[in-house]
Amino acid sequence: MARRIDPGLHDAKRTAILDAAERLVATKGYEAMSLQDLLDALGMSKGAFYHYFESKPDVLLALVERRTAAVEANLLALVEDRTLAGADKLARHFAAVDDWKQHEGRLVVDVARSWYGDENALVRHKLLVHGLGRITPLLARIIQQGVDEGAFTTRDPEQTARMILCLRHDLGRAVAEAVVAEPHGEPDVARMAAATADAIERLLGAAPGSLWPAARAIRPRRSAAT
Repeated sequence: MARRIDPGLHDAKRTAILDAAERLVATKGYEAMSLQDLLDALGMSKGAFYHYFESKPDVLLALVERRTAAVEANLLALVEDRTLAGADKLARHFAAVDDWKQHEGRLVVDVARSWYGDENALVRHKLLVHGLGRITPLLARIIQQGVDEGAFTTRDPEQTARMILCLRHDLGRAVAEAVVAEPHGEPDVARMAAATADAIERLLGAAPGSLWPAARAIRPRRSAAT
């Protein structure tokens, strides 16, 4: 008789595996994390693990998909909201991403050192490429709305969206590098964020200073993450 699988329990266990993997990636690094590390953290046998994932790279792909899907869902809701102007949608999208990074990203010194180290280069690359492919078209729709409403003047919303995502990605990297380099100091986050906001406004053809609230800096947390 074929084994019956409870979809709810299966999804819950799969989520638990991904949560544990995300914690290990953040603190140890993807390359340094072994499958046995993950099994030990979960108290799970290798045979049980294979009911949910085929391999360690399979877990990585699932982590990338989960992060991208969360941003995509938020952005899609904004795209379809007929009550908001394009500029307001863009501001809310940036604010939501920044809030996630502050409250869920756990950007403390040790995590930043690992996340931006060579051991996580593959994860970072996959997240960027996956995100550009999925998020760019949605962001371009918001930018096009802003153009239609006269808030932006860019002639190529899709390419502008791609460049904005790359600028925002680089801001996160620059902030983390500054935190790692000066673990007991106060990196000039405001300056870096302001420069990024200025570049984004120029790309969009938006009014100077209009996107500062949307591109506000993420202040690194120095207390232990929970």
